Amino acid sequence: MSLDVAAWPGLRLAARVLEGNRNEVWRGSIDGRAVSIRQSRRTEPSLDWELDLIAHLDSLGFTVPTVVAAGDGSRHVGRVVVQRWLDGHAPVSTNDWHLVAVTLQQLHRATVGYRQRPGCCAVSELLTSSLSVDADMAAMPPDVAREVLGVFGDVASMPVSVIHGDPTDANIRIGADGTVGLLDFDESRVDVAWHDLSNLGVQVLDEDDHRRALRLSDAWETANAWVAEPAYALTRLAALRAARS
Repeated sequence: MSLDVAAWPGLRLAARVLEGNRNEVWRGSIDGRAVSIRQSRRTEPSLDWELDLIAHLDSLGFTVPTVVAAGDGSRHVGRVVVQRWLDGHAPVSTNDWHLVAVTLQQLHRATVGYRQRPGCCAVSELLTSSLSVDADMAAMPPDVAREVLGVFGDVASMPVSVIHGDPTDANIRIGADGTVGLLDFDESRVDVAWHDLSNLGVQVLDEDDHRRALRLSDAWETANAWVAEPAYALTRLAALRAARS
């Protein structure tokens, strides 16, 4: 895919850093300042929600990749977004991951009551609605859908907030001062906080909650990837079933 960045005067593309099922990301620079350039595949309302969230988190003091406006002041042109590059390293130590966990929990507390992302719903709502983000319950075999929905029902009464949605090491930067920077809010939405806390480099939940959170993660990834990444979805379904046995 070729990115059209003409709307950003002086923007130079350097190298592609990601090309996945949902986004294409490049590193570049404007007047010597490093930036990331992303081609989103989300709808415009969904992308606008994401950029609103990033601006809101920035206003609260979180370290996030704020938008670099185009020459006419637009936050995105089509679905191309330019954002500030965050320096730092991916979390590697137990201490790094504890810092990440604390930052995510702060984000969760700060966004209780935040509006839902267009096209998304919390997993508890998938008990009655079939679509959220890339999950399409109707596209799954009935027995698999029932199994996944059973896990979602287990957390139906839990409170929700904004979640990052994909806090892997590739989407986190630890600054020299220990500040945690959060990248790539493409999968963020309002949902159960356990999504963010189940697969970190440290365990932050008690044993029973951690076990339930891992099941939630496997069930969500199964549903979310069933259409876009079927091979991956099957591995997560196998993990869900192995944990049950």
